[in-house]
Amino acid sequence: EEDDSGTIIITDYKTASKAYSEKQIDSDMQLTLYTMAMKEGEFKDREIMVRFICLIKTKVPKVAQYWAMRTELEERRLAKKAIQVWEGISKGVFIPNDGHWKCNNCGYKTACAEWSETALEAHG
Repeated sequence: EEDDSGTIIITDYKTASKAYSEKQIDSDMQLTLYTMAMKEGEFKDREIMVRFICLIKTKVPKVAQYWAMRTELEERRLAKKAIQVWEGISKGVFIPNDGHWKCNNCGYKTACAEWSETALEAHG
């Protein structure tokens, strides 16, 4: 969207079981990535704001709006993180994300089990 002052507004619609914390909003990589993507195109010289509009599925459901802006430092940090993750993937590095809520249905469940067995063999 674009507001009356020309600011570009990116909205990501979400559902959640509870309200987001300020830390969640400030550290969300998706919002940072959206900002970076917009700056790569025709909006590079425009002010960009990002927000979540979230349906919170509590006993009495409510809709909350969470605004954020991203700094150049946050964008550089995410770019560096993405580059290093890609370098690890390219080298075949695999690190399980233990305890993630999607573990039961994860497509990498077998890889996690194999990783655990290999780790035990290498150290024992």
